[in-house]
This record gives sequence, structure tokens and C-alpha cells, in this order.
Amino acid sequence: MTARTRRPILPALTAFALLAAAGCGSGKVPLAGEVTYDGQPIDEGTITFVPPSGAADAGKPSARIEGGKYKFDKDTGPGPGKYQVEITWLRKSGKKEPTGDGAETRDEKVQVLPAKFNTQTTLTAEVKSGSPKMDFPLKSTQ
Repeated sequence: MTARTRRPILPALTAFALLAAAGCGSGKVPLAGEVTYDGQPIDEGTITFVPPSGAADAGKPSARIEGGKYKFDKDTGPGPGKYQVEITWLRKSGKKEPTGDGAETRDEKVQVLPAKFNTQTTLTAEVKSGSPKMDFPLKSTQ
């Protein structure tokens, strides 16, 4: 192969690599939905999608729940696949707790949901590309 025949190949390969890289997204799914407990919107909490152990991307996408709604954008959402889902709901207990800054205190917040929805979750979900809405209507009898 001469230098003449190799030259056109290099720019073509470079162009192909650039096009392939530009077409590759983050592999994440923009996702939003509502989270309720016995029909009541969770006013302040978090939702976390936990991938199976050994998954290539071991990150745990997490979003705040406010007013019963959560939202992941295309850069922070989970990738397509099956997940365990952990949901927390923190509510003011009416007590004060120290902040660690001396005399200051803050409202104590306690977990409202049973452990089966967070630390010992039994919730699962399958995230699919093109399915941007996923609601979680939790029930105390679940």
C-alpha cells in the first residue's frame, strides 16, 4: 500500500469516529413521575434507582421529591434497565435537634415510609427508552 492509498482512509476513519461519538448520547433516560403514599403526595423526599450489583455503571441516580413529583433530566436519569427503587419521605416530627454548631437547632425530620420502600426495599422498576413517565402509588397495605 502506498502513501497515496492510505491518506484518504485516515480522514474517512476520523470523520466516522467523530460522527459515531456525536451520535452517542449519555445512555440515560429523562424520567419524571408522581410518588404518593395512600393517595397522599410525598411532599419532601428522595427517589433512588439502584442498579443490580455488578452492573457496568454502578451509579445510583437519585432525585428529590417535592410536592409528590420527581424529575430526572437526560443527563441525570437512570439508564435503561431493571432497578430496585428506594423512596424516602422525611417529615418534621415537631421536635428540634442540634445542628452541631453550638446553640443552633433545626427541625427534626423522621422517615415516614416503612422500610420496605427504602432501606429494605421491595420496589422494582424497569426503565425503558422512550418511556419518560413512571409513577409510584405506594400503599400501606402493599
